[in-house]
Amino acid sequence: MSSIKDLEMAKAISTMYCINIVKSCFGLCKKYIYTPTGSRIRAVVRVYSPEEGARTEKLLAMPLNKLEAEISEKGKPVTTAVGQYRLEACVSDDHRFCAVQLFRFYDLLYHPVGEPRFFEADAAEIVAKLL
Repeated sequence: MSSIKDLEMAKAISTMYCINIVKSCFGLCKKYIYTPTGSRIRAVVRVYSPEEGARTEKLLAMPLNKLEAEISEKGKPVTTAVGQYRLEACVSDDHRFCAVQLFRFYDLLYHPVGEPRFFEADAAEIVAKLL
């Protein structure tokens, strides 16, 4: 299981107005809470082949209603153990908050395809279906 603090978008997540960080064990452990619902946020990392990564990139660029229809029709992208694309996401347990950022591997590093994107309420539930 990935940790939010290890994600590239960790700083962006920690500065969100709707995220509360609860520290415990003398500050060694952190829980990220989506404050409107009180739900815990967890990190998710998925790795995709070049074909599935390109599909994921197109899916994230679609309007939400088309994204939902595409996932219902063709299913979510298939993950692989090692791939050219990596999707980092943070999702609340109740799926009312979701943040995603896609990376592509080249020059021996993963480079961001775009900026982190944040979704709340019904939009977050739709995007969470990718995971």
